Amino acid sequence: MKISIILYKSKTLADGSHPLMVRISQLKSKKYFSTGLSCPASLWDFDKHTPKRSHPDRKLLEAILAQKKATYHTKLLELESEQKSLSLQQLVQAIEEPKQASGELFPFLLEVCQNLTQSGKIGRARLYKRLLTSLKEFTGSKQLCFSDIDVPFLNRYEAFLYKQGLVENSIGTYFQVLRALLNKAIQAKRMKKEHYPFDNFSLGKFSTLTQKRAMSREDLQQIVALALPADSKLQVARDYFLFSYYGQGMNFRDMATLKWKQIVKDRVVYTRLKTGKMMQFKLMSPAVEILDRYKKHTSGHADDFVFPILNKHEHTTPQQISNRINRVLRQVNASLKELAQAAKVPVHLTTYVARHTYATVLKQSGISTGVISEALGHKGEKITQTYLKNFSNEVIDEANSFLL
Repeated sequence: MKISIILYKSKTLADGSHPLMVRISQLKSKKYFSTGLSCPASLWDFDKHTPKRSHPDRKLLEAILAQKKATYHTKLLELESEQKSLSLQQLVQAIEEPKQASGELFPFLLEVCQNLTQSGKIGRARLYKRLLTSLKEFTGSKQLCFSDIDVPFLNRYEAFLYKQGLVENSIGTYFQVLRALLNKAIQAKRMKKEHYPFDNFSLGKFSTLTQKRAMSREDLQQIVALALPADSKLQVARDYFLFSYYGQGMNFRDMATLKWKQIVKDRVVYTRLKTGKMMQFKLMSPAVEILDRYKKHTSGHADDFVFPILNKHEHTTPQQISNRINRVLRQVNASLKELAQAAKVPVHLTTYVARHTYATVLKQSGISTGVISEALGHKGEKITQTYLKNFSNEVIDEANSFLL
């Protein structure tokens, strides 16, 4: 019998890649077993049956595939030692018997990354990929088992992240993703429940619910009053920030994908990417001025993007769209930092500050938390969704008038 790893081109996944399979051949008979991994054809060496050197995760993928191949080979040797002749069907039955969890973290983490990517959940996949990179750096890329993840390990990992200069919010995100990964591993029977460490580990100091900074009305006016060159990167960054503020804290990704057809009369109607919730808000005069400024950059066709962030001809796949938005977001946040310094505003200014400022200004104006939560499109608030749905557009529109 011959055991090999092949790229199964007969099946194409949603992201355009193909499954990597273990193929066992005996004479003219062949049987395929899923590895749970995939690879684009352009990054696979069909002669050597390995990922090309240009594959971003080549070394890790090679190690995982070699290990999977070795597992099948070991099983074959065990069975052959027990009986003189072995048919392919007998080997298949032995392999398909319930197996103990492998207990290895890196292969499972890579599987999760690839499954999320194939599902179009690029943002989530990126978080897990960052965790993979971070854990490999922390462990020196050594093999890591789920049983290794105990409370002392988490404490050491915390210290490692702090030494890298990460802030509490970022550290909290890493731990949230790690905890979610371990829960997935337990559900997939890749990790024993008794090895789960977070029952005895306090996440309090890692909580991402640490106070986010918001600007005061006075600081906001300082930003608005800055004299900036027309169409400069600083003016563009300010426009995005203010459109988010006057647009009920609209997320940058939602702004990037906003099209002219989603502006209906005096309202913006869109689906929030993060939650899938339908959102709408009435355009206030400052937001209308911003839209008028950007209409000259497009033909104004219904399918054109409102803001010059995405190009519908160049950014077509979920990965291309995500990469482009992240690149522009970094540039915009860098410009917002310059704006804050120029206006002498003591706030670490980012696009997300606009969303938090929107909520804070309304709260300080006496607007109820329920109305603010509905306007922000929050999901899973302490106030029930049934209660939130009772707010009409008129109530939220009236609340937004306090922004001016």
